[in-house]
Amino acid sequence: MNRATLEIVQKLDRESLEVQLLLQCAPMIAGLKASNLLIIASENEADARRILNGTKISCARLARMDKKTTMLIYHEQWVKEYLASREVSDLLRVLGYEGKGFYEVLHSVRKKYRSYMKKEGEFPHELGLLLGYPAEDVKGYMDNKGRNYLCTGYWQVYADPAAKLNLFQKFELARERLIRAIFDGKEIQELIQVAGG
Repeated sequence: MNRATLEIVQKLDRESLEVQLLLQCAPMIAGLKASNLLIIASENEADARRILNGTKISCARLARMDKKTTMLIYHEQWVKEYLASREVSDLLRVLGYEGKGFYEVLHSVRKKYRSYMKKEGEFPHELGLLLGYPAEDVKGYMDNKGRNYLCTGYWQVYADPAAKLNLFQKFELARERLIRAIFDGKEIQELIQVAGG
């Protein structure tokens, strides 16, 4: 994030739901990414659903722990198409999801993520696929147990680092643009509609 945008963020109410949506989900809101995680105060979940209601963006609660709720915010059709792509469906098959559709994968990931958050199970690496991470990076992360990555940004990269760094830069520029827009008085729903949500 550049200095000017960082100064704007300092002036914003960083606890507000609208600002949290932009800080955490800007690449998805801008139409550059199929989905993002949104971690918010549990008391704000209903407001998050209200903001997204009537847009092309869907949401699903993954877990509610203490006073925080983790939600998957996503463009349903994009995620479905991504999961159906050859490389991703091959990895899902290896992970035990042969013939499973989006909702079945989401249901399983939700159960596994809740177990993981309670320290009763392992992290569900297939969550990376629901988040649109490249299959080669999800597989690389699994094979290397999170080590030996080539670079890091929105995820740990195990293949084609130049292309991924370029993509991360686009994500950052989108986030900066949306932060400036909210600072200039735009409503979050308007930004979602205009930017691709």
